Amino acid sequence: MDIICRERTCVYNKGFSCSKRKILIGEKINCTDYEKKTDLKDIDDTSQRIFGKEPPKYHAHRESKKGCIHCQADCLFRNEQTCEANGITVNKLNGKPLCVTYFKE
Repeated sequence: MDIICRERTCVYNKGFSCSKRKILIGEKINCTDYEKKTDLKDIDDTSQRIFGKEPPKYHAHRESKKGCIHCQADCLFRNEQTCEANGITVNKLNGKPLCVTYFKE
């Protein structure tokens, strides 16, 4: 299960991929495991290089059958509190890290 994370201020974000293999998506589709980095100066500013020669550094694809996403949301992909999607994407919406793979059941 691949977990793409666009919330670059999270301690588990490693090149836009979540390094935590077990996460919980809450009832309001929020990533409850989000932890804000204490040192934000390490965040790579990709906006400065969008049109430059050097692309941003992305982590290699990390699909893992060992990964587990527990889900409390009323989602089409949820089966007995577990997400059955091939992978999810967590993105910052309204200032919160939310699962944008969510489809209301």
